[in-house]
Amino acid sequence: MSAREFGEAWALSQLSPGIHLVALAGLVGRRAAGWRGVVAAVAGMMIPAAAITVALTAAYALIAASPIARAALAGVAPVTGGMTIATAALLVRTTARRSRAHAAIDVGVCLASLGAAVFLGIPTLGAIGAGAAIGALALGREPPTSRESSVG
Repeated sequence: MSAREFGEAWALSQLSPGIHLVALAGLVGRRAAGWRGVVAAVAGMMIPAAAITVALTAAYALIAASPIARAALAGVAPVTGGMTIATAALLVRTTARRSRAHAAIDVGVCLASLGAAVFLGIPTLGAIGAGAAIGALALGREPPTSRESSVG
């Protein structure tokens, strides 16, 4: 398979929905051995992953009722919340270096989102989305901080 053929197969696999590497394996398998190559390549990508998933699901079913597993799963939410707050604090600190007014807006949006999620019972994703919308409206006219464009 030439570099050009591989590049074309890569581009086609990126257009397909689902797992792109499985699509690429199917295209390479087709080029190598026709429909038998497709079956072998896709099976080679899917069977090990499926076997691991089945094994982990079975192992989870065995330990799910364990007090240790329940404690570990109960600890995931607070840890995630703490990591989210720490990330927000880092972003606010970066903004504070640029402008105190922008930092105040960021802190206000973060606190409003947190309050909406905790005290009003709004789903977390909804609170984050609303906070992002408020922040975009408040800071939408700001010039970009980088000269490089992320698009292009």
